[in-house]
Amino acid sequence: MAAIRNRPAGTARAAAAVSAVAVLACAYTVGSVLHWGSPTRPGEGAPYTLADVMGDFGLAAVAALAAVSCAGRALVAHGRLRVSWFLFAASALVAGLGNGVWGWYEIVLRNAPPSPSVADWMFLFFGPFAMAGTVVHHRGPGAAIGWLKLALDGVLIAGALFTGGWAVALAHEAGSDGGSPLRVALSLAYPVFDILLVSLVIALRFQGGRRDGASMATLVAGYSVIVVSDAIWTIPSVRADYTSGELLDAGWFLGYLMLAVAPWMSVWTRGVQRHRARHWMHASLASGLRRALFLLGLLFPYIAGVICLAGIMVDGLNGDHRVHPALLATGGTVLTALVVRQGVTLLENQRLTRQLSVREDHFRSLVQGSSDVIMTVDPGGRLGYVSPAVLHVFGYAPESLADTSLYHLVHPDDRRPVARAMQRFLAGSAVSAAIECRIRAAQPLPLDGGTALWRHAESTLTRHRGGLVFTCRDVSDRVALQQQLAYTAYHDSLTGLPNRALFAERLEQALVQRSVSKHPVAVLFLDLDWFKAVNDAGGHAAGDALLTEVAARLRGSVRTGDTVARFGGDEFAAIVQGGPEGRTAHDVAHRLHAALTRPYLLLGARFVVGASIGVAFWRLGATAAELMREADLAMYQAKAGGKGRVVTYRPAPTMPSARADGVEHADGVTYMDGNTFPGGARDTAR
Repeated sequence: MAAIRNRPAGTARAAAAVSAVAVLACAYTVGSVLHWGSPTRPGEGAPYTLADVMGDFGLAAVAALAAVSCAGRALVAHGRLRVSWFLFAASALVAGLGNGVWGWYEIVLRNAPPSPSVADWMFLFFGPFAMAGTVVHHRGPGAAIGWLKLALDGVLIAGALFTGGWAVALAHEAGSDGGSPLRVALSLAYPVFDILLVSLVIALRFQGGRRDGASMATLVAGYSVIVVSDAIWTIPSVRADYTSGELLDAGWFLGYLMLAVAPWMSVWTRGVQRHRARHWMHASLASGLRRALFLLGLLFPYIAGVICLAGIMVDGLNGDHRVHPALLATGGTVLTALVVRQGVTLLENQRLTRQLSVREDHFRSLVQGSSDVIMTVDPGGRLGYVSPAVLHVFGYAPESLADTSLYHLVHPDDRRPVARAMQRFLAGSAVSAAIECRIRAAQPLPLDGGTALWRHAESTLTRHRGGLVFTCRDVSDRVALQQQLAYTAYHDSLTGLPNRALFAERLEQALVQRSVSKHPVAVLFLDLDWFKAVNDAGGHAAGDALLTEVAARLRGSVRTGDTVARFGGDEFAAIVQGGPEGRTAHDVAHRLHAALTRPYLLLGARFVVGASIGVAFWRLGATAAELMREADLAMYQAKAGGKGRVVTYRPAPTMPSARADGVEHADGVTYMDGNTFPGGARDTAR
C-alpha cells in the first residue's frame, strides 16, 4: 500500500520537474529570440546589456545548478554510482566556471576574452569528465575483450563523426593561419571531445551496458543537446556572427537544465517504471527498440566505414583534389579499427560457439539422463522432441511418439482439463504450471502387486519457442500409496469393512439425503454372542477367521446402497434406508441375524455363535451421534435380555413390563423374539 501511495507523489514530482524545465526553456528561448530587449549589435563602447548577462552568467548559473543537483545525488548514492554522479557534477561545474569566466571578461572587465583563456580550458574539460562518468556509471564492459571492443567501437564512431564534421567546420579550424598552434589545437580539441563523448555513449548503448533508467536517459538527452549546440557553434559562419544571449544559448540552457533534473528522474519514476513495464504494449515497444539497437550495433562498423570513405571522396573532389592528411589518417584508423573489430568478432563468435556446444552437450546429457519424460508440445498438442526416458517410464520408443498428438496418450476423462490448462498457461504470463493427469502406457506395467495400463503422471509446463515443454514424472506408486493410506484410514484392516469414521460420515450423508428421499434411516448395531468361546477353543486364528466370515455374510445380507462396518472386536454396525413403517430395516435385521447364526466351519472345526442386534430409527431432531447411541443401547438391551435377540429402540419414560406372548414390550424398548444358540460348541468331526 505504501508503494501505491508513493507512486502518485513520485509521478507528480517528475511531472513538475519536466514542466519547470519546459517553462524555463521556453522563457529563455523567447528571451533569446527577442534578444532580451537589447540591440542586436550594440555600438563600440556601448554598455553591456541584459542579453550579455543572460548569455554568460545565466548559463553559468544553470550549469552550477546542474553541478549541485548531481553532487546531491552522489551524496545519497553508493559505490560506483556515487563516483559517476560526482564526475557528472564536475563536468557541469567546469562548464559553469567557463561561462562565468567568459562573462567576467565581457561584463566586468569589458574586454573580449583572450584566446586561449581559462574559459577555453574549462570548456575543454567538460567532455572528459562526462565521458569518465558515463563509463563508471555503466560499470564498463567488464573483461579485457569488452574494453577492446568498446575502444574499437568508439574509434569507429568517432571517425565517422569526425569525417562527417570535417567539411562543415573542422577543415576551417585546421586550415586557419592567424592563430597559434595552441589556439588551433584547442579549437579542434573542443569539438573532438564532443565527438568522443557522443561516440562513447552510442558505443555503450550498443554494448548493452548498465540499465540507466530515466536518470541516464535524461542525462544523455541533455548531453546530446549541449553537443548539438557546440556543433552548431563550430560552423564558421555561425561562430563569426555569434553574440551572447542569442538563440544558440537557448540550446545550452536547455541542456544544462536537463542535467539538473536528470539525477532525480529515476528516483521519482522508479515505481512508475515498474508499473508500466508490466503493460504488454510497453514491453513490446521496448523489445522492438532493443532489437533495432542490436541490429544497428551490428551494422554500425560498416556504416562508419562508408561515412569515412564518402568524406574522403568529397574532400578529394573539392578544390585542388587533394585529401587533407588528417582526413587520410582518420580513414586509415577507421579501416584498421574495422579490420581489428571484425577479427575480434570472429574470435568471440568462435568462443561463443564452443561455449554453446559445451552447454548443449551438458543439457543434452541432463535431458537424456533424466528419469523424467521431457517432451516439446506445440499449442495444438502435437509432440516434437521426446526424451529417451519415455521408454522405461511408459514403454514407448521416443521416435514412435514424434509428430503425434499428446491427447492420444492422455486419459479421455483428463483430456479436456489438460487442454484448458495448456491454453490458460499459453495465454498467461506465468513461468511454469503444474497439472496432473493419467497417461496410457504402451502395455500394462507393474503397480502395487498388479499391473496398470493408465499411469498417474505429475507434469510441469514451461514455455519453449511459442510452444511448451511438457515434463512428466510417473507418480503411480505414490498415488497408489496415497489411495492405500486413505483406504486404511477408513476401513478395517482385517475384514475390509468400513470403520467407525467412515460409518459416521456415511450416516451423516444418509441423514442429509433422507430430507430429500423421505425414506426412514435405521442404524443396526450387532454384537456376536459367545465370540470369546471361539477364541478360547480355536485360538486367535480361529477368531480372525470367524470375523472375516462374519464380514462376508454381512455384505451378502444387506442391499446395494446399505453400509456395513466393523467398529472393533466383535462389534459391527449397518445403515439401512428402509421403506414405509421401517419394515425394510426389520427385514434386514432378521436376515443378518439368520446369516450370523448359521454354523461356521473354521480351521477344520465347526462353530456356532449368536448375534444380539439393536435397531434405532431416525426421529425428528435426532443427530447421527444420538442415533448411534440409541442403537447401541438397544443392542445392550438385547444382550441383557438373553442374547441372540433383535431389539428396536423407542424412547419412553417408563420401565418395561412382561407380556405372556413371548415378546416383551416396553414403553422405552421393544424386545423382538430371537432364537438363542449355545456358543463355542465345537464339533470334533473333521
